[in-house]
Amino acid sequence: MSFRFPIAFSLLLLLLTIGCQGSSQPTAYPTTGLITFEGEPMKGGGAISFIPIGPQTGKPAGGLVNEDGTFTMTTYRQGDGSVAGKFRVIIMQTTTSEPTMVASDDGGEPVMSSGPIETVSKSQRIPLIYADSAKSPITVEVTPQGNNQLTIDLTRKPN
Repeated sequence: MSFRFPIAFSLLLLLLTIGCQGSSQPTAYPTTGLITFEGEPMKGGGAISFIPIGPQTGKPAGGLVNEDGTFTMTTYRQGDGSVAGKFRVIIMQTTTSEPTMVASDDGGEPVMSSGPIETVSKSQRIPLIYADSAKSPITVEVTPQGNNQLTIDLTRKPN
């Protein structure tokens, strides 16, 4: 009987804490875009992250890059965008896929292929510097005004 009050008080405190988080978080603004490499949509898909440049409130945004190079940023909820500010952009390209089951030559049980399957040729792979959180040369700014439709152009020899 003596444990009910502390447990009930703890649950009430937890619910108040959870309920108050939504109203104090910085606003996320719709942010979408296209990643190109040497003028063509980036092949293979992958992931994109925004790292704040300088002091900033709010959670950093991230997203998946689709096979056609398009992306939609997420901060709190799927596809809600990014908080406003200036960011360094980190891009990781998917260049292989997992091994798959293939039919065996003797007609028996399917077997696992030997290893990862290359999905992006070496000539279409972006330089690794774009995946370096300290050295990526790409920066963007997300603003509260207007549509944050970004085009990120990558080159074989980044500046």
